[in-house]
This record gives sequence, C-alpha cells and structure tokens, in this order.
Amino acid sequence: MRLQDKVVIVGGAAGGVGRRVCERVVDEGGLLVALDLDAPTFGNAADTAARVLALGADMADFEAAQNVVAQAIDTFGRVDALVNLAGVFEVQDFCATEADDWSRAYRANLMTAVAMCRAAAPSMIERGSGSIVNFASTAGEYGSIRPAAPYAAAKGAVIALTKTLSRELSPHGVRVNAISPGPIATTMFASGGDDASSAGAARTLVGRMGRPDDMAAGVLYLASDESTYVTGEVLRINGGSLI
Repeated sequence: MRLQDKVVIVGGAAGGVGRRVCERVVDEGGLLVALDLDAPTFGNAADTAARVLALGADMADFEAAQNVVAQAIDTFGRVDALVNLAGVFEVQDFCATEADDWSRAYRANLMTAVAMCRAAAPSMIERGSGSIVNFASTAGEYGSIRPAAPYAAAKGAVIALTKTLSRELSPHGVRVNAISPGPIATTMFASGGDDASSAGAARTLVGRMGRPDDMAAGVLYLASDESTYVTGEVLRINGGSLI
C-alpha cells in the first residue's frame, strides 16, 4: 500500500495510461481525484466510490484548475500528489501548421500542467510536502521522429517547467519530476498511422511497445515516499528507444 491514504489528483484520467494510473492509485491505498474534460467513470463498488472523486474540467483553465484543487481539499482534506497526464498528439508537417495548431498543442500539452501546478502548489507549500509528476515525452527531449513540431515543442517546455519548478518548490518540501515515455501502446500513439506500432516497437531495445502499466509504475514511484530524494528529474521509461 505505497500510497496509503495519500490524496492523488490524476489529470487526463480517461486515457489509456491515465486510467491505469488511477487504478493503481486506488490499488495502492490512495484517495483518487480522477480528472478529465468529462468526468471519467469507474467501478461502482461502495469501497471504491468512497475513495474516488471523479471530476470534469478544462485543466488548462486557471479558474477551473483552482476549483478542482478546492474540491479535492474539501473532499479529502489535502492534496499529496498531482499527476499531469493530459495531452494530445497530432502528426502534421511543419509547413502546414497554422497558429491555431500551435495554440491547441500548447494548451493541451503544456498549459494543462501549468494551470494544475499553479492550483496545487500553494496548498502543498503550506503543508510542507507534496509530489508533482508531469508527463513529458522523448519528443520533447530529442525531437519528434514523426512530424509533430507543436507537440514536441510543448513537451520540451514541460521539461523546462518541471526543472524550474523543482528549483523553486523543493526547498518548501514539494518535489517536481517528469516522466518521459517512449512509444506506448495507446490510442494516442496509434493515431500516427497503421505502421506506428510496429515502427515504435522496432525503435526499442526490448523489442516491444511500452504499456500503460509501465507508466503507472513510474508514477507510483515518484508519487510515493520511495522517491523523497528525487526531484528535478526526467524519468525515461522508453524501452531504451533513445539513449
């Protein structure tokens, strides 16, 4: 029970990785705030329902993010960990991009993390503890292999945000880290085309695509007390696809 009675907000809870992270949080004894544009649904078991608050909100909206954190505190008393998973991936040639494409990519992949961090950080600072886990991407570290410049740029900004916030917040007891996934077997990755999965697997050293469970394991480590000496890090969970 690595997250026993810890209150964990998971943004992007309806996606493949997000849903598995939510399941693992509950399995490990956590109190879950599951957040997406539309409130996600989970099992109806009474013992689960008492430990899960499902909310729908635009995570890139500062006021909506503040309301989410306020509801979490009203329901469970505090926020121990924040996981920012929300994002979208679009393949598009750079010369075909328009201003709206860049705005959409930055809003979904960067500003969701910015707004949620801004909302959660003050209460964590006040309590003197907390863990923030942002989701970056190998595209943000090395550039996107597929044409997706807005996505890669936004994820690069998530890494810069993570490192900067770790410097600012860690002295107050709040750790800030990022996870950088490689190719993961999710609907988002498959949106790159029919050959995306085989090409993704071929890039790794372990001969397979990553799974939502691989990402959830990293989240559990960074959100739990097992990682109290870890901050400002980018945890690469990519099967050795880019080393």
